[in-house]
Amino acid sequence: MLIASTSDIHSPKYLTQFFMAYNNIRNVKIDLFLLAGDLVNEGEYNHFYPIYDVLKKYTTVAVFGNEDFTEKREYYRKYFNKIIWLEDEVTKLDINGKKVTIVGSEGVLEEPTKWQKLNGFDEEFYRKRKEKIFKMLCEDGDLKILLTHYASSFSTVVGERKSAYPQLGDRIIEEAECLPHIAIHGHAHYAKITFSVVRNVRVYNVALPANKKIVLIQTF
Repeated sequence: MLIASTSDIHSPKYLTQFFMAYNNIRNVKIDLFLLAGDLVNEGEYNHFYPIYDVLKKYTTVAVFGNEDFTEKREYYRKYFNKIIWLEDEVTKLDINGKKVTIVGSEGVLEEPTKWQKLNGFDEEFYRKRKEKIFKMLCEDGDLKILLTHYASSFSTVVGERKSAYPQLGDRIIEEAECLPHIAIHGHAHYAKITFSVVRNVRVYNVALPANKKIVLIQTF
């Protein structure tokens, strides 16, 4: 199975780069396309149409990022309905005769930003979400994938300012009792290390600004 994954397109900011990256893989047989959030700038979902026109032919699963504003997310589900959108949810797909379980969430921050704290996304909010992710990760599947926007391990944000790590993600992979086979995230634009293996889990930071390409992941 071949998975293609990217995030942080922030359309229209990196839209040209997305299409340049897509042109390099457009003739590759992709079984599953995964989007790890921050698809447009400042919630302007209309800028997602050109990306959707490309991706709607694939089996595509996506999570939202902090730039995909909460109050606009209903429009993604309405207008881009060939994509499976996950918000603290699990979807199970049959791909090439294998059961693929995807746990999807915006993810967890070790330290919320000041704006988030003022708007109800405080430490308690993320603690509860983290508990829910841990529970969802105990679902079964031949291939289990954790798909988040925020980093699920700090091993793949190296290159960012160390003081910024707590606002880039959390140590989900290091702490979870039930583990996925693969963990995919974005958000860390300036990471220099975008792949790591943590507790036998392959962790990928697929942020387009960091990779300059769409990341291809080969599984069974």
